[in-house]
Amino acid sequence: MKALCNVTEVLLLVASAAFAQDCTKILPPIEEAVSRQPGNVDALTNLGVNRFRCGLANEALVPLRKAVTLTSTNSTAYFYLGVSLLALDREEEAKNAFRRMAALSPGNADQLFLLQKGYARLSTALLERMAELAPDSPRLNQVRGELLDMEHRPDQALDEYRKAVEKEPNSAGLRYVLGSAYWGRFQAANAIPELQAAIRLDPLHYMAHYKLGLALMEVDRIQDAVPEFGKALSLQPGLANAHYGLAKALMRTGQPESALKSVELCLAIDGQNESAQYLRSQILRKLGREPEAERQLLQLRELQENKRTKP
Repeated sequence: MKALCNVTEVLLLVASAAFAQDCTKILPPIEEAVSRQPGNVDALTNLGVNRFRCGLANEALVPLRKAVTLTSTNSTAYFYLGVSLLALDREEEAKNAFRRMAALSPGNADQLFLLQKGYARLSTALLERMAELAPDSPRLNQVRGELLDMEHRPDQALDEYRKAVEKEPNSAGLRYVLGSAYWGRFQAANAIPELQAAIRLDPLHYMAHYKLGLALMEVDRIQDAVPEFGKALSLQPGLANAHYGLAKALMRTGQPESALKSVELCLAIDGQNESAQYLRSQILRKLGREPEAERQLLQLRELQENKRTKP
């Protein structure tokens, strides 16, 4: 599948997601095509796209990931992979998918400007369409909250997130959004019940476990934070920040040996993590391993200097 290279193609692709579908009829033949040709990139992409459109974001991930593995220039698959991950509150992973898609865009500033402008116009049009179709939708409050956050109006944004939860209190995603908003505003005590509610509604929500661990640490409930980081990592072992959070918690509970293992797992995933490098030096010093601690600090300084001098 070729990469999408102009605004028209991209906008037509995204807009097509709004078309009504009969999922009971459209999915079986596509799934049959994939079962017959499991290496067919077009069939895999088509399956992932249509599973997403049918509200099956989690089920869309496997064919979309396989499609981008088979063809790394598959813009369509990267886009829907990103959107499906957003639907599951997996924002960091979604960002990576969108970055990969953006890297496939033309290396021309004018064309990139037009693409960005096109996406902005599409975003506005979709928001208007949402307001027209579902003026009372809690998702509309969520979007308004996100826009207000972008405008640096945190209090008004928080009001919108609260309204969304009031309308749909049994949505794990909305509870997670509100809890994250509280945590980001240094209101850990308010974040904790919202994140706990998200986990009750969706025990596999690993980002809620991770954020809950952070919030518990903020209120000095370190012993309670440790299992939350552990649960997040049991569900998503590649979450580098959860390894870092667990290392901090273990260090604060007097377990430097275990903390060292956790911070080194973080650095194995994200070797450029400056906070993790500094924490590792502190742990090594706590363990009496001064030469290694100094080498770690030297490595951190070199990393910081390289970032400053990088053109």
